[in-house]
Amino acid sequence: MAAAAAEIRHREVEANGITMHIAEAGPASAAAPAVLFVHGFPELWYSWRHQMEHLAARGYRCVAPDLRGYGGTSAPPDPASYTAFHVVGDLVALLDALRLHQVFVVGHDWGAIVSWNLCLLLPDRVRALVNLSVAFSPRHPSAKPLDYFRRAYGDDYYVCKFQEPGYEARFASLDLKRFFKMAITVQTTGSSAMSLEKMQASNRQITLPSWLSEEDVSYLASVYAKTGFAGGLNYYRCLDLNWELMAPWTGAKVQVPTKFIVGDGDLAYHHPGVKNYIHKGGLKRDVPMLDEVVVIKGAGHFIQQERAQEISEHIYEYIKKFSMDPTRKLSKL
Repeated sequence: MAAAAAEIRHREVEANGITMHIAEAGPASAAAPAVLFVHGFPELWYSWRHQMEHLAARGYRCVAPDLRGYGGTSAPPDPASYTAFHVVGDLVALLDALRLHQVFVVGHDWGAIVSWNLCLLLPDRVRALVNLSVAFSPRHPSAKPLDYFRRAYGDDYYVCKFQEPGYEARFASLDLKRFFKMAITVQTTGSSAMSLEKMQASNRQITLPSWLSEEDVSYLASVYAKTGFAGGLNYYRCLDLNWELMAPWTGAKVQVPTKFIVGDGDLAYHHPGVKNYIHKGGLKRDVPMLDEVVVIKGAGHFIQQERAQEISEHIYEYIKKFSMDPTRKLSKL
């Protein structure tokens, strides 16, 4: 495990009927301002090691769980056990178990989606939100998510392929170290992104960037070798089910102070219509308390690792405003 994780404490917490593995850093006092970090796919709590170290050194209590289905947290076998309500319920139960009524929340990738939903469903539990990579996506009553992805990218798109029962078994044949090297440094968009077939067929030499070490890759590979990938894929398998269950929240706004950060090379930033939605008023309409949008030049998808110091500073500079002024609620925009 990387040296940055050396100061991080680990334990298990019973919450919402499952056992959650959590990593913690910084003061354990309930009086310390707390930050909940929510990871994506194919990630673990480990993706936040740099930000946890940075904020813990500044007096914040940092909590980063492995989400349901990942790492050391329980992985129910039924794909229908991974809806937005299950995963948000896990986080709320975790906060209750830790006696944290209100926290700052930082999410990335699927963790950003979970964090948007947490803010949508229970805004009183979130002091402020910093979300990375994946913008809020309002529910469209006439378009199921999988229909959208199939129209945009075809049936070979990884989101569509992940729907196949048993698809997780295909990961077992992969060299997991090589898989993570390719997945975390991917720069392609569209149907090429996260294609296991193309990854297996590729013989290109992979030179790790300075921000990703062999130790980092080995840690991820060792954990996923034990757990497999079914838990992570089950989030994708609930896309249409979530669409059905979230019908009562059609048109609902995210009423939490928010900062959104994305790399200009992020595949999620290049989905059809996303740039216009972010920059031409759509995101501000649906997230009225949006304070700031930051686009980081030359950065890809796994931005909290690729630009660790920069992202850590962005998070700290935003949330410290609320720590210094407990009455601050409204966006400045």
